[in-house]
Amino acid sequence: MKLLFAPFILLAFLPFVKREGLAFSPNENHKRINADPVVIDEPLLIHGLEIRDFNKKRCIQLKEGTSNGVAEINFFEPSACYDLTLFYVDEKSGKAELAVLINGKQAGSIPFDEESKNDFNAFAFKKKTIAGINIQQWSKISLLFTGDKTERCRIEKLVLTPVGAFKGQLQNLKRPETLQLFETADEKQTARGFLPHFVNDRIDSLMKGRVRELQQLKTPQEWLAQQNKTRQILDSFFGKFPAKTALHPVITGKIEREKYTIEKLYFESRPHYYVTANFYLPKERKLPVPGVLFTCGHSDNGKNNLLYHSTCLGLVLKGYAVLVFDPVGQGERVEYFNANTKTENVDGAVDQHYYLGRPSFLVNRTLSGLRAWDATRALDYLTSRPEVDTSKIAAVGNSGGGQMALLITALDHRIKVCAAGHPGGQMEKNYLPGQNLIDRQIFSLIAPRPVRIIVGEKSGEEAPHRKKIEDIQLFMEGLGYNKDRAEIKMVDGVHDIKLPKREAVYEWLNRWFGKENEGTTEATLHPEEEENLWVTKSGLTLVSLGGESGQSLNEKELEKIYKPVKNDNELKQRIAARIGLNGNEKRSSINAHSVETIHCGDLSVEKLTYQSEEGMLIPALLIKPKKINSSAPVYVYASEQGKPRSYTETSIPFALAQKGNIVLAIDVRGVGETSPTASLPLPVKYSACTAPQWIHDCLAIQSPGFGRTMTGMRTFDVMRGIDFIQSRNELKDRKIFVYGEGIGGLWALLASIYDSRVAGVITNGTLTSYKQLVANKYYAVSSDYFWLPGVLCDFDIPALARLATKQQWIDPINGLGEKLTAADAATIIGNNKKIAIVSTKKHTSAIVPSFQP
Repeated sequence: MKLLFAPFILLAFLPFVKREGLAFSPNENHKRINADPVVIDEPLLIHGLEIRDFNKKRCIQLKEGTSNGVAEINFFEPSACYDLTLFYVDEKSGKAELAVLINGKQAGSIPFDEESKNDFNAFAFKKKTIAGINIQQWSKISLLFTGDKTERCRIEKLVLTPVGAFKGQLQNLKRPETLQLFETADEKQTARGFLPHFVNDRIDSLMKGRVRELQQLKTPQEWLAQQNKTRQILDSFFGKFPAKTALHPVITGKIEREKYTIEKLYFESRPHYYVTANFYLPKERKLPVPGVLFTCGHSDNGKNNLLYHSTCLGLVLKGYAVLVFDPVGQGERVEYFNANTKTENVDGAVDQHYYLGRPSFLVNRTLSGLRAWDATRALDYLTSRPEVDTSKIAAVGNSGGGQMALLITALDHRIKVCAAGHPGGQMEKNYLPGQNLIDRQIFSLIAPRPVRIIVGEKSGEEAPHRKKIEDIQLFMEGLGYNKDRAEIKMVDGVHDIKLPKREAVYEWLNRWFGKENEGTTEATLHPEEEENLWVTKSGLTLVSLGGESGQSLNEKELEKIYKPVKNDNELKQRIAARIGLNGNEKRSSINAHSVETIHCGDLSVEKLTYQSEEGMLIPALLIKPKKINSSAPVYVYASEQGKPRSYTETSIPFALAQKGNIVLAIDVRGVGETSPTASLPLPVKYSACTAPQWIHDCLAIQSPGFGRTMTGMRTFDVMRGIDFIQSRNELKDRKIFVYGEGIGGLWALLASIYDSRVAGVITNGTLTSYKQLVANKYYAVSSDYFWLPGVLCDFDIPALARLATKQQWIDPINGLGEKLTAADAATIIGNNKKIAIVSTKKHTSAIVPSFQP
């Protein structure tokens, strides 16, 4: 199957030739069969359809209240016989069907109502195949969606697998005209790889630099100095940790069993920030006993999860005192819930972390830092218990809890041994300057203390975890210890902490704490009912105890750090440094390539690319009206959704051109045709962490590691678009306006601040303040707004409006994505002569800026 990230090729793959008038020759291409399946996940939506997230995947589905929809695909692959496989969701009730038409003739259909009603999983993705469809190159494939009130005809993708030569009579088809620069599957895959390759190449370079640095270390003192260097910059990874305050522990109940007790308690990791915990203490053991800090993975019910509870029971029966606590967003510490029904608004532990973790970045904090501090304070409580031998403390956890076990071991020398199962977690391994490289630096602090990573043989996760261990082993040996103090243990199973993993935990802890006589065989366990382990009456701290939440802590941090400078020059310097933009650096040649010119109504559309910087190609459309006024400006149009995929007169770039303007519509890196995934759904209030969105987020999160941010790089792409305009003789003397839609409005404002060639800025549907994403509990804007670590230490969006050239804001939005009235927006953005604010009843593309030349 064609993979998402193809080998990195910049220019050679694309034939930069004029394409007008090309027609298909019946003798061409029909014998050349590409053996790779072709994935179609982004057909052109014609009507009745929308893109939405469903069960953590991106889907195309019928709009609510619509029973029919149409999508189309222009087929540029070789003529052949294909098997068409549909990946879809079949709802438990209702009927739906997807019909496939080739050049207007039905080739087959797939009904969605054939599932057995027994053991039905309405959330599972299924697949069906239509075998043996003959598809000629340059055909139009139409997808007809049909559904009803309960069946939305959701599909994830189509996969076309060539199975033989084309059979039948070839038609004399004309090559389709599209607005896409990258048309074949190979071209699309290569374009999707531009940004991942750009980011990953730079992270790889940093990784190699670290390897070279470690190779220079010769003595234990030098290795220790390397660790100390990392310790000195931990705040730059996690955000600044607060001063310790009184824990104020409260025991709310106690479970008495024959061989152990379980205390139910809470403490304050920060003032009025309550952490619920269970303390397991063995009976009939000589005190003090070794202690274990158990850090939970991503279970919705936190510490009460059966596998985590079982691990704690197994440990206490082997003579360990165990403290297990609910992570933020899990168990009794769920934050985003309906106050009336107590049901979660943001569903699931991973999503609760994601939802809190994103705005945390804006105030220079991280979810990993928040969890690490809770673990530090939990350790303070554990070591305060007289029953615990503080010289024998271990950290144990699985999954996200495995990651936290490694982190707390690295951060706190009171931990003497670590056993981490499947360490990972999306937000737990995110740091202000990146991900994996920072992981390595932090984990190096574990040495020389013993650490075991436990991995299920069937999980497929061995390779990345082995790399973690090998890196720690370098420090073990460098410090003068046996490298076997760090090991990976492969056991039966998948990504969980079932019996084989638990026995590996017992064996490791027993070995280092002199308890081999306890053995590894697990005693018979008698788990408690989940509610019996609750610390609070309601099972929710915010209901029973009130106090702070992660969001309210972020809001208080905002009040502390937000102190913008008043001097414009200093502010510009701070903004540039924060977003990683150097507008004065020497720029490479623009290397523009014209592909072809097509016509849309009375407009000509030149399809072209230019090189923003080495390794980054920008697809663009240069749209010109038939009659161009000599004083008409050139608009650079940049949208969070990318340039238009099809011609509609109401599309902003085409609407501007219809009014006599010249428009350069661009796909900044990672958007539109260079998006690493198919286009993402519009943001929603209770957004989840989906796999496609996470690909985008990871690239943004890693970029500060090499001194850039996605916002800064995309602003640079806009500025390079201006360089392209200046390189064309017929355009270079015209005024230049930048029109940004969505978060593109920020790129437009920033471009005008750092590029004096911009005569004016238009924003459309752009956020008015980062503060709203922190000060309010909920938000519904693009994830791209969040990955600017510490931005509110230096500036907010109104500061950009203050520094930018003359500008017009069309339908500015608040943090929930809601349009603001002009008056409300003015109170946020500011109200001066160079700013005009327009509020419309409907989203409009026809508004011409008030500052026409």
